[in-house]
Amino acid sequence: MKYSLARAIFWVVSFLVLATAPMLVAYLGPIAPRTFWVEVGVGVGFVGLGIMLFQFLLTGRYAGVATAFGLDSMLQFHRQMGLAAVGFILLHPVLLFLSDPTYLEYLDPRVQLPRALALAGVTGALILLLATSLWRRSFRLSYEWWRAIHGLLATFVVFVGIVHILQVGYYVSDVWKQATFIALGAGAVALVVNTRILRPWRMRQRPWRVDAVHEEGGDASTLVLVPEGHPGMHFRPGQFAWLTLGDTPFTLQQHPFSFSSSADAAPGRLAFTIKGDGDFSSGARAIRPGTSAFLEGPYGYFVPKEDPGMGCVMIAGGVGATPFRSMLRTFADRGDPRELHLILANESQDQVIFREELEDLKARLHLAVVHVLEDPPKEWEGETGLIDRDLLARHLPQNPLEFEYFICGPEPMMDIAESALRGLGIPQKRILSERFNMV
Repeated sequence: MKYSLARAIFWVVSFLVLATAPMLVAYLGPIAPRTFWVEVGVGVGFVGLGIMLFQFLLTGRYAGVATAFGLDSMLQFHRQMGLAAVGFILLHPVLLFLSDPTYLEYLDPRVQLPRALALAGVTGALILLLATSLWRRSFRLSYEWWRAIHGLLATFVVFVGIVHILQVGYYVSDVWKQATFIALGAGAVALVVNTRILRPWRMRQRPWRVDAVHEEGGDASTLVLVPEGHPGMHFRPGQFAWLTLGDTPFTLQQHPFSFSSSADAAPGRLAFTIKGDGDFSSGARAIRPGTSAFLEGPYGYFVPKEDPGMGCVMIAGGVGATPFRSMLRTFADRGDPRELHLILANESQDQVIFREELEDLKARLHLAVVHVLEDPPKEWEGETGLIDRDLLARHLPQNPLEFEYFICGPEPMMDIAESALRGLGIPQKRILSERFNMV
């Protein structure tokens, strides 16, 4: 995807407008002034609500938003802004209590029990939302249940927040303001309904079937899917789809996986290569042909340019090679002449997936493959250890600024590779990363 100053400015301004919209609406018109810190406390609450509302749009997998951010950037932005939203909303009562202790009555069940219960509940929901997001694995929460809890808690916080604003009424005495906040809440609910109900219903109209399961190296398996009663799906090399296995798409089980088949083989036969190291993916080898499946997609802008004069450097760790398999297969099917470099890191030689296929692809493409093993056999003569700046410097092409750089794999490796490439003079706009650390 293309980066530009104009695009960056547009999305920064759009975010600021959406995040501050509740506060701007509330403060329009005559408002009786109160103390400075009371107004600051109120303002941060409105901003926190605005950011929380924006999160529903950010994670709804809408094409316009995905085009602007890409999966990796969007997930990172969502995470940071989620933390900011929780911080702002929790800061709201703290500042009010410190500036005027009479506001503690809002938590007193003797004054108004429903209000006290709702505010105590939303405080607990915010703390739980924060804790489960930061320490999901420590709580041993599967991705499926975490995703459901995450959505329910966020919806509850927004609902209580808007009801609280309407009940207090200090800033929304005008009917048009009340209608605006009701519309904001209804919009968030509509996004949830579209994502969790309408979209699965549409997916049910286009089912797929697992046609074959192939075991790969490195404890990975490739699922081959064929469409049932529809023409299938077109995608671009490097893209991914959300996969649901089972008799219905109305389930908590939905995960993103990169296509590993050639884009030119679509739409009638798609492949996903899954390594057994996640909540869902650990059972991939147990999937049997004939299993029903549903796909949502394609998504992603981890896609090489169509220009065959623009080379690609692909840096992968383990199953992070999956999107590159799709790219290389597509290039081979098209007879693409561009210069290609794949740097593939694995713990050991038996963990390398697609090894034989990569050797075959070298005969069909202008492709150089560098294997990096952390625990190599005694006879190994290739690169060892971990991917770092020195290793990348040894294997970058002679004209590095005429290439795109794609990175996919474990998060620590990706962080090191991104920093190393920037340190070697590669512009950030030429570096594309794809993380799937939610599975």
